[in-house]
Amino acid sequence: MSFSPETLAIGLILGTLLGLTGAGGSLVALPLLLSLHLPMQDAIGISLGAVGLSALIGALGRWRSGDIHLPVVLILAATGVPGSWLGQWLGRWVPETLLIWAFCLLVLWSAWRMWRQAQAPVQHTMPLSRSALAVIGLPVGVMSGLLGVGGGFLIVPALLWFSPLGMLAATASSMAVIALVSGAGFLMYLGTNSPPAGMMGGLFLGGACGVLLGNRLARRLGGPLLQRIFALMLLAVSLSVAAQKLLS
Repeated sequence: MSFSPETLAIGLILGTLLGLTGAGGSLVALPLLLSLHLPMQDAIGISLGAVGLSALIGALGRWRSGDIHLPVVLILAATGVPGSWLGQWLGRWVPETLLIWAFCLLVLWSAWRMWRQAQAPVQHTMPLSRSALAVIGLPVGVMSGLLGVGGGFLIVPALLWFSPLGMLAATASSMAVIALVSGAGFLMYLGTNSPPAGMMGGLFLGGACGVLLGNRLARRLGGPLLQRIFALMLLAVSLSVAAQKLLS
């Protein structure tokens, strides 16, 4: 089994973003996988697998540091996993243009809120809202199944708004949720497809190295800077998706 430089590089990028911000890897991986001339459904399924395994490796590393809050992870995963299966089924019927508009607007709104929160003094006094997180888990899963994304761009802001977690704990817990939700979607994809072993191996290896690197960088950069990086990343993603899909 040989690994191509392209798949190793894609894996390294998505893994680094996951470790650094708890999100964003799949938002980069999916367009890059499409550039390899993969069909849309295959790119989505393979993206879920690469993101899920990279997130799992990153979450295990952060687990030893005590950053992952298991009750939060289980609440989000309880509705996120079935949501991922529902999203893959809905993907056959929902018009792509409608999905892209909703996706871009949601990402822009999340970026604005994240940037404002980074400018304000950090006060984590919000008690854990289990009901809010359970409700949020469903759209996270649906988005994962529809577009092959991990959902971290929703999970991280949700944890900051509806739980007492700080940025480092939110990104770590986000990776654990992504591992479960994306992994479930990938298993469903494997039920009817057989992705190339070399491509998956390259993505997994690059993702594993990238997420370990991202974990180390996250601890060096600190919470407010991470939030600003995340907000700028969300803005870039929204504009790039709109330019590629809506203006073409």
